[in-house]
Amino acid sequence: MRILPLLLAGATFVAGNASAATNAEKARATAEAMKAGGGPGGVATTGAKVVPSVPARAGAADDFRPTPADAPLTAGGLTRITCLYRGTDPYHYQLWLPADYASSPTQARSALFIAAPGGKATMGAMADWIRRHGYVAVMLEESRNGDWEPTVGNFIAAHDDVIRRVRLAEGRKVATGMSGGARACSVFVGLRPGFGGLLFQAAGYAPIGPNGASPVAGIKAPALAATFGEKDPNYAEGPRMKRLFGDRMELFEFRGGHQWAPKETVEEALDSIDARLPK
Repeated sequence: MRILPLLLAGATFVAGNASAATNAEKARATAEAMKAGGGPGGVATTGAKVVPSVPARAGAADDFRPTPADAPLTAGGLTRITCLYRGTDPYHYQLWLPADYASSPTQARSALFIAAPGGKATMGAMADWIRRHGYVAVMLEESRNGDWEPTVGNFIAAHDDVIRRVRLAEGRKVATGMSGGARACSVFVGLRPGFGGLLFQAAGYAPIGPNGASPVAGIKAPALAATFGEKDPNYAEGPRMKRLFGDRMELFEFRGGHQWAPKETVEEALDSIDARLPK
């Protein structure tokens, strides 16, 4: 991933503008979030509007049009969301919502943000675990190996959209990705608060982040884990991270190479992270 030194400064500037919003603007934003069922469990009152799982997909015309805040979300299935970064740049994510989301209108949910090295992330071998544990899954589409700007832009746009649209539990957000996706996630968890877990798959943290510095200082999540195949050329990064992060890091290996962890291994790693998140 190429370095874009000004990108993080730009992300901070966006947050600064938001903090300077008038009380009226903040009130409108809160009302919109509650209408969509977003925000923490203590303030959401009605829950998101959900529909049964159907094989629906946004049309080409919707690729650049933000998904309305009150758009129905698919229960027990995927909803494709178009969201904006810096107010103008469209990005996309696939949202998995637990089948029972609407039945608990005040419950804030754990969430798993997923990034893939080739973009268009899926739940993959993690799907059964996500369903069993009632997690919300946020699968980034444009985040992929390459320039930092679309990678970070996709994450920020998706994160800031989903926390308004869905009730997520602060401290119970987890990021995971494979190879370049893992390195991207090492940056993501330092850009937005509330991440309690980070699962590296087939790679460690990015040696250099968007601002030209190592992202290690921003990795404050208390629950870290990593999965590596025994023949993965990045295998040695696991022990190095264990020495660096100490008790925060747990390592899981499997027979294989440079790849997403198989179902049994990734479920062990996710169990380890989930057990250490705040209750």
